[in-house]
Amino acid sequence: MKLHSLLILFLVFSFMAQSFGQGANGKAPAAKQANAYDVVVIGGTPAGVAAAIAAARADKTVIIIEQAPCLGGVLSSGVLRLDDKYVEANSGVMDEFRLRVKAYHRTEMADDPLVKQHIKQNPPLRWNIAAGRAWEPHTAARIYAEMVAEHKSISTRFNEVAVDVKMKGQRVTGVLTRERDNQGKLGSRHSYTGKVIIDATYEADLAEYADIPYRIGREARSKEEPHAGVIYTNYFRRVKGVLPSTVLPESTGVADHRSQAFTYRITAKDYGRPDHPYRLKEPPPGYDQAKYSWSSRTRPIIPNGKFDLLGINWGGDLVGHGTRWVLADWGERVEIEKIYHNHDLGYLYYIQTKGGSPNVGLPDDEFQDNGNFPYRLYVRQGRRIEGLYTLTESDLHKDLRGDGFRGPLLPDSVAIGIYGIDAHRVQGPDGRKEPPYGKGAAEGTLHLHDATGPYQIPYGTLVPKDHNGILFPVGISCTHVAMCSVRMEPVWSSLGQAAGVAAALAIDNEQELKDVPVKQIQDELLKQRSVLLFYTDLPLDSPAFTAVQKLSLLGAVAGPDIDDYDTAGKSKGLGSLEMKAYRFRPNEPITMGEFSQLAVNGLQIPLSITASHFTDVPRGHAAFKCIETLYDYSTQSKQPFFDFEPSKDFRTALAHPDKKVSGAQAAKILSGLLKKKVPAPAQPDADLTRGEAAQLVYQSL
Repeated sequence: MKLHSLLILFLVFSFMAQSFGQGANGKAPAAKQANAYDVVVIGGTPAGVAAAIAAARADKTVIIIEQAPCLGGVLSSGVLRLDDKYVEANSGVMDEFRLRVKAYHRTEMADDPLVKQHIKQNPPLRWNIAAGRAWEPHTAARIYAEMVAEHKSISTRFNEVAVDVKMKGQRVTGVLTRERDNQGKLGSRHSYTGKVIIDATYEADLAEYADIPYRIGREARSKEEPHAGVIYTNYFRRVKGVLPSTVLPESTGVADHRSQAFTYRITAKDYGRPDHPYRLKEPPPGYDQAKYSWSSRTRPIIPNGKFDLLGINWGGDLVGHGTRWVLADWGERVEIEKIYHNHDLGYLYYIQTKGGSPNVGLPDDEFQDNGNFPYRLYVRQGRRIEGLYTLTESDLHKDLRGDGFRGPLLPDSVAIGIYGIDAHRVQGPDGRKEPPYGKGAAEGTLHLHDATGPYQIPYGTLVPKDHNGILFPVGISCTHVAMCSVRMEPVWSSLGQAAGVAAALAIDNEQELKDVPVKQIQDELLKQRSVLLFYTDLPLDSPAFTAVQKLSLLGAVAGPDIDDYDTAGKSKGLGSLEMKAYRFRPNEPITMGEFSQLAVNGLQIPLSITASHFTDVPRGHAAFKCIETLYDYSTQSKQPFFDFEPSKDFRTALAHPDKKVSGAQAAKILSGLLKKKVPAPAQPDADLTRGEAAQLVYQSL
């Protein structure tokens, strides 16, 4: 080879080494080229981190490209709690994060007054510090960094944003990026290729670059979306003579391109004195005190005397710029950031002056290279791709297609949601206080907490219809109303983990992403302790966890019987009635009616009914179809396996659907249905628990 050619090659490889640098663990990824990876993840959000970890667990080389100087998305940039409703709804990587936060608070932070209080009282608060459900920004950044660093095949690049994609036909093969400093200035260019690309950003910019069809704004009202489009409610206003959570006149349901309010989630600190150095000396440009509201009685809710200001009050919300932000390029976003920056600093100035809390200021130990101000704008929703399945309000709603307790069963589930449909204002006042209904009222505020879920999210929502090589665990295929619940970080994290698993399987199987069997994705997710159907009493480490999850997705687990609950009282939100409905009761004995449903539906035995034979299991009974199917198959067997109590003349009979089932009896039924020997449990004469029954059926699949 000629000398000048060697020199050129040397210079090229030197440039690549300088451009791409080292991974999070200080080592270059094990790839043929410095810029070539199995999986390229754009966005170090909780979804992006979960995707990267899931792929790394399958021995894939991964790079995370993040716009901020740290991982965690908004969880390390001002969102200081889990919007999870119930701690049991967290799963997979998100629950691993929560448990690490919990351990950190109980060791290194054990002397903090708020942590002490929560450990001592262990209160059932939604955002219990002691349970790892609330934290400081630097804590989230630290823990996410530790989690990623444990996987040697994951590299990270910070302060970079995607500006374009590489394409081969309809396949996305790579991403082009530019460095971006904390003033928004774009710098050096970089290029990355991957077998699978995962867009885990809040804006889903890669959809634009790859010409993937997407939605933005709000759909029109429809059968599946009765609360879509322009809408006014009295959730906060309490209009005289109107019940709470009522849709008000002038709710046209018309579609538009507007988005709900964005904000910076300012982290503030109570310094305990008014003369601290973090008081604002003057208001920011455009300050208007009429936009804000604050109670001086408010106390810190985060360790080290800190607040999530928006979490206490919505005074930081600003309408009118969300859609513009999502559609803007990175140059225009600089100007939009200034608008939000001034608005939210104005909120802090109001708190320090008219709000009567001069002791509150920006945190001295957070975002120190960014003026103690969050790195990221809180983008509640960006682009929503057109995927293989579109999630709608009716998929989340308990009552539209649900059973009154849950959304409809979606067997291709790869993640769950539980938080209520929750839309912040789309038009109207910027402040928290809203005027009575009429001119100037906030429009687009929608809180369907009582009517929402729990619900499942199918894999098809992550997969574009006509493009290959890319998944969208954040900008999923869904409507505006559905996204108002999906947008919670625990949900996005679970979807990110599903994307990482699917990416690894597609690579291993040499399949297109749309062709990866959902069953394989579900099996791997369950190994990684991801929840696919919500229960309040089925811990991730329960021996029956996997069996119950899989059988539930098959519709094999009997739903709640309304007669078992006191319905006379008022049901509000996820109250006591729902709490009972969301229990699996793994340690309780299983009845014959419940086992019949578990066996027939779990083994996917075709229904076979010749008549209504049992007076104690009439038509309309929850177990009727499955009890009769057991009877019909049993009579056809040379060794009948279904026991019942007939009258002397065989004109009537009792199936005893409420009778407890022994291990031996269960094994006999399963053996008869499958026409093969199913071993009985170790204690065959003992009453079989619901958890043991689920495991027995699952092992027989």
